[in-house]
Amino acid sequence: MPGQTEKYAVNSVLRAAQILQSFSLEKPQYSHAEISKKLGLNKTAVTRLLFSLEKAGLLEKDLESGKYGLTVKLYQIGSVYINLTGIPQAARPHLSQLASRCNESSHLCILDQFEVLFIDKVECSQPIRMMSYVGRKLPAYSTGTGKVLLAHLSDEDLATFFHQVKLRPLTSSTITQRAALRRELEKIQEQGYAMDNGENEAEVRSVAAPIRDQEGSVVAAISVAGPVYRMTEELINETCIPAVVHAAKMISQRLGYTENNYS
Repeated sequence: MPGQTEKYAVNSVLRAAQILQSFSLEKPQYSHAEISKKLGLNKTAVTRLLFSLEKAGLLEKDLESGKYGLTVKLYQIGSVYINLTGIPQAARPHLSQLASRCNESSHLCILDQFEVLFIDKVECSQPIRMMSYVGRKLPAYSTGTGKVLLAHLSDEDLATFFHQVKLRPLTSSTITQRAALRRELEKIQEQGYAMDNGENEAEVRSVAAPIRDQEGSVVAAISVAGPVYRMTEELINETCIPAVVHAAKMISQRLGYTENNYS
């Protein structure tokens, strides 16, 4: 029971984890004051937490700016978890084939606290391409991979998502109404793939499909993405959708999911 186990939680550890989770590619450094304001903690508590995290080798302080950033040790820890899943190894050859077939960048993503986390990508040969990085996080509701992953959440987890996440407009095409997003997720479940039609970045389109493990659970998503002027309706319908769905099926099979159970 939650009430019986909460007494074992160590607040300082939970707060330290909050600090580490605050960093992102968009915000790679924080000052002492910024962390204090973000977490609502007094400066003395933040000083102790930052000192401890720095002592553990998880944070480092820039001597010029005085701001804190993550160290490579956290990347090493995260890489252990990601690689233990076997997903990147299973997906890599199909990511390459997908990028080659569509001549657009392909991505492998998982869901992390209702955000999409990029865990691998293969660049295309085009001079202009989608700006993405391994380790980047984006809102799930505005991306193809994110919507695929949301579409396969349990009813309870999806209810938690709608309770916790505010649907903010990132472009004029972003779905910001709960009812509309629910209908979109139901459609994705039925058709087996998702589209991002300029919902996260106005000039970018993507197609995504789910990856399943041997239990049949959706554990990741694969996508191909490119600028709107190249991602035409013809290319999407004739090449990208079949290619992405096929790649997702092949990766799922490598993870132990049987083709005859695939839906």
